[in-house]
Amino acid sequence: MSDTCILCKSNDLKTVQKIKASDINDLYVRDLNVDVLSEFKGNEYIEYQKCSNCKLHFFSPILTGSPKFYESLLKPEEFYYKDDRYEFFLAKKHIKKTDKVLEIGSGSGHFSQIINVDDYTGLEYNDKAIADAKEKGIQLIKKSIEDYALEHENEFDVVCSFQVLEHVVSPHDYIQSSLKVLKKGGLIIFGVPSADSILTDNINHTLNFPPHHITRWYNETFKNFEKIFDVEVVSVNNEPVSDRLKKSYTLNLLTNNVYKLFSKKGIIISNTSRFRFVKKLVKKFINITGKRSNTQNKKGEAVIVVLRKR
Repeated sequence: MSDTCILCKSNDLKTVQKIKASDINDLYVRDLNVDVLSEFKGNEYIEYQKCSNCKLHFFSPILTGSPKFYESLLKPEEFYYKDDRYEFFLAKKHIKKTDKVLEIGSGSGHFSQIINVDDYTGLEYNDKAIADAKEKGIQLIKKSIEDYALEHENEFDVVCSFQVLEHVVSPHDYIQSSLKVLKKGGLIIFGVPSADSILTDNINHTLNFPPHHITRWYNETFKNFEKIFDVEVVSVNNEPVSDRLKKSYTLNLLTNNVYKLFSKKGIIISNTSRFRFVKKLVKKFINITGKRSNTQNKKGEAVIVVLRKR
């Protein structure tokens, strides 16, 4: 298990929940028909840890999904390569046409078409995404930010990364490399699933566990970035709850609230029949009554942070 935080390097860690790998596997099999037990490399348990210094939450040991795992996900392009992400349009407000922009994890290049800048560079590992981008006339580079930064110091006005940071083994090194390629006064824009939202931080949210997600990001963690990196936090913005997700918001909120009456505080996974019964009962209640929670000013799926390099 980790004895230091993978973001701020503090050793002030607390275990929130010790989880059986088999329980996580059961979620993947039941919800996605994907067996992930081999991805845990013989570890019978993993720990969900919280850093008391920077407030990052992460899973330990660090177990990232293999290429085989990502290939087994149903239509993975639907998870990663959407062209209408809220964070794309928020980020666009901070980017000028004359800016030199680097995107880490470009997918098939949707973001580059939205911002329409004169100088865009994209890094991407997925071969299919690279091929799809090429068909659109977008040339992407198959290289990590850590390797790319070795030869491109102080080069970009803006660095963007959307729905990538939560998959990264060492977020500290990833962010330091992102800063290395950035000019002084330049901006970094990160978009990640919001751990402050019941849409992503609900109990048994399958894709929010390893081997898919390694970390969970709260607004409080981003606000601590000024203590860890040489940056100024310009803004932390939460996506609103879309109309499409209002029913899911209500289901997750009511299920969590009801189940917490019978369970320990802070748990993120429960493979008990009691939990499944509660969720089924709540879903039936929502369908019969048509109930929807008031989602005005509530936090949606993503949080977007804008940082300025000092």
